[in-house]
Amino acid sequence: MKFLISQLYLLALFALPFVSTSCSDDDDNSTKIEITSLGVEDGTTIVTGQIIQLEAQLSNPQGEVHYSWSTAGKEVSTQSTYTFQSDVTGTHTITLTVTANNEAQEKSINIIVVKPPFYVINEGQGKGSVNRYKQEQWQYNIVEGLGVTSTVGIINNGYMYIVSKKSPFLVKMNLENNQVVNKIEAGLDQNAQGQNFCIVNNETGILTTSNGAFKVNLKQLTLGEKLSGLDAVSSDNEDVYKTDKYIFISSKNTIKVYNTNDLSFKQDIAYQIKTGFAQTKDGTLWAANGNKLIKINVETLDHEEVELPNGLSVFYNQWAYTPTGLCASITENALYLVQMVEEGYSVYGKNIYKYNVETKNATLFFSAPAADKSVYGAGVQVDPRNGDVYIIYTEDGWSTHYLNTNIYIANGVTGTQKEVIDYTGTYWFPSTIAFQ
Repeated sequence: MKFLISQLYLLALFALPFVSTSCSDDDDNSTKIEITSLGVEDGTTIVTGQIIQLEAQLSNPQGEVHYSWSTAGKEVSTQSTYTFQSDVTGTHTITLTVTANNEAQEKSINIIVVKPPFYVINEGQGKGSVNRYKQEQWQYNIVEGLGVTSTVGIINNGYMYIVSKKSPFLVKMNLENNQVVNKIEAGLDQNAQGQNFCIVNNETGILTTSNGAFKVNLKQLTLGEKLSGLDAVSSDNEDVYKTDKYIFISSKNTIKVYNTNDLSFKQDIAYQIKTGFAQTKDGTLWAANGNKLIKINVETLDHEEVELPNGLSVFYNQWAYTPTGLCASITENALYLVQMVEEGYSVYGKNIYKYNVETKNATLFFSAPAADKSVYGAGVQVDPRNGDVYIIYTEDGWSTHYLNTNIYIANGVTGTQKEVIDYTGTYWFPSTIAFQ
């Protein structure tokens, strides 16, 4: 009996270290550093030139932690964050290796880089139209039933709101299937034309017209009351821009300001303007009148005129409403503007200039591709995803000259031409570009 007890005692003693070791292993595993996320989802899609920030998110970080980001077999960063950007389309695998307490952990994700898709809203030869450019191919006339002379397409929450000068003045299109959800066909003053559109919040928008600006219920897409101070307005050209506190509308060559929260009238800014608006990186809002820019503080509403150097004047359409071509860089404190050139009784928009709002210097950014080429529609727009500048040039003249239209894409910093997209062969009369 004593012998049996002794054997059991010895077996228990031998088992103790193993139990202790097993518990120790569990403790070690529970305190090992782990990479929980790289800050973006695996399979995230971005466009060429777009910047995306990756960030190491760890659990149980202890002691000194070393980071190593790599892609295509090369180490690209040793910080806890990594900024990825590429002009090469395809799938890019990014791997993070984290080392702490002589233990290494690794996690990889794929980022897909594609050519930027976009939409072109066309005035049209008859009724307006929308074309989509995706994967370097055109999809033409993706929606039916627009009004005559479409001007802009504003994208919000999976829908595009398309404005036309003639009824239907506003069309709501589902971007998943390109089907019309609803439209506004009446309710404007007699002979009024739709011009532009602004999203105020998830429930309300503003439709500007040649006879004032109207509230729009986004859910039912119904026309509401006209904004105050615009009752007697007619034959107007109205651009619109929303900031956190205020909404700015160009009206009769001046600027009317409304409170964003309730759309009540705030004040007039009594500078004459011909086209607007663009907001630079420092938050300043800008409009233009010939060789002058109007500079507006969007918090205090303080404003002043700034004269452009070297006799430069900003182009705008003197004969009919077209959306503004005044644009702002997403990477620099600068504006892009189209140079106005007068030839006899004709006025053209030719070269593109970049205006540095800090130094007040204007430099040639992009030259017209030929002497007989001028901008059409808004002319210039900036892709908010990567800062590229899109410029629509058409051939001077009438009739078949309008068939010779192309879209030029330039690097937003250097002005270097990146691509020319063919838009010839049809009387599209492109007005603006919309980026999703």
